[in-house]
Amino acid sequence: MKLVPLQWASLVVIFIDAVVVVSGFVTGGPLLPRSANVVLTVISLALLATTVVLTRGGYNFEKPTLPVWAVVVAVIAFFGGAFLFAFPLLTDTTAGSFEHSDGKYRESKDGVVVRELDAEQYEAAMAANQRGWAGLAVAFAGGTLLYAGIRHRR
Repeated sequence: MKLVPLQWASLVVIFIDAVVVVSGFVTGGPLLPRSANVVLTVISLALLATTVVLTRGGYNFEKPTLPVWAVVVAVIAFFGGAFLFAFPLLTDTTAGSFEHSDGKYRESKDGVVVRELDAEQYEAAMAANQRGWAGLAVAFAGGTLLYAGIRHRR
């Protein structure tokens, strides 16, 4: 079974997001700037939209184009990414917005400063925020990898 280009692109996104998540856990700080998080998520959504447009027809469960290892990667990526995205939302880990100005780190909610942070707390919050965004991107990429493997090609 040979992977199609959309599946390879999904694997690349999954790999990049995995590096971002692991780096955040290891270093305690974000690997990429905030804007890169949005870009990774938009790329994942674009892959999913492209897959929906390019793969029409019925489902092909008898002869999917995914080897077993790719199914395992896709399932782990989808559910792991969904967990990484949902956990901060459910536990209120990154409830406010975090700012760095005038040499001070602040967490604010609804425009009101809630608390002052030290540099380590700020970096940890930014890493948690990045894990959430990367989780969303990797969940979409994992779903794209699975979906592209069971759809008929035009």
